[in-house]
Amino acid sequence: MAEVTRTFELITVQAKNLDLPDGKITLKVSGKEVDTSLLARIMEPVYAYLNDYRKIAINPAIQKYDKEFEGMSDKSEVEKKAKLVNAELKKLVGNLEKEAQNRIKASWEKIKKENKAYTKWKLKIAANITWGVVKIGKSIAALVASSGAKLDEYYKVAKSVYGIAKEVKKAIATESKVREDLMKALEKMAKATKDGKVGKSHITAVEDTVKQYKVKLTAARQKASSMAKPLERLLQLQDDGVAVTKKQEATINSMISQIIEFNTTEQNGRKFADIALKKTKEAQGTLDLKTIKAHAEKVKKAIDIALKVFEVASDIL
Repeated sequence: MAEVTRTFELITVQAKNLDLPDGKITLKVSGKEVDTSLLARIMEPVYAYLNDYRKIAINPAIQKYDKEFEGMSDKSEVEKKAKLVNAELKKLVGNLEKEAQNRIKASWEKIKKENKAYTKWKLKIAANITWGVVKIGKSIAALVASSGAKLDEYYKVAKSVYGIAKEVKKAIATESKVREDLMKALEKMAKATKDGKVGKSHITAVEDTVKQYKVKLTAARQKASSMAKPLERLLQLQDDGVAVTKKQEATINSMISQIIEFNTTEQNGRKFADIALKKTKEAQGTLDLKTIKAHAEKVKKAIDIALKVFEVASDIL
């Protein structure tokens, strides 16, 4: 009795986050009168079908599910997803044995029409699928194993960031108050200058407030900069598998951007203070408040944005 047995691999892709099963289908066709070359010819169409099915259904499904596991760390969610994936893949290969046999039979029927002698011959057709369970890869398993500790660390660091953010907010508010005091001193001097009553006390008041303003500006920048490392740590923990919401991620990123921007804000604040001092000393009958106010407004806009950013620090908790 002639017999042809072929094994066809159903999975030909690699997975990053999954351990893939040994997936294959074994086809066996035999007959007393049929030689092996004819048996091989009978089986050819099923190979083409299986190759296409693997290409458009099985491999893409595995790649899709593998991508969905990327970065997952919650144990219950991972287990739930793994169960779903196994069920869906099982459906994909569930009818392959029957389909393969039917296609071999159809091929045989087509060949029998070429030679009536074949109609008296009988074939034995068998198909058997070997399919294991998709398991979680080592990288995801490691994330699941450590997610609890990393999540605890995330909230510990986040709480620290929240505390610093409140201090930053206070420092920024102080900058705003002293900036207003400086403008009041300038306006008072401008009025005195216009009335011809300007004295050294007016200039001294501006000078003293400028010094105080620069100190407050430096303090605000230093407080904001102290948040950089813990914020970067939160992002690193996220990369390590701690699940955070889009709102939390956006809040962290906006704070980091604001810290970087705060260097420019401080520079503009110092420029405003220096010009205020320069214009005060140059005042001859009138004080150029328009130019000074323009610089002050530029700083105010940046500070207002910073206040709004650091006010939402609670969103990371």
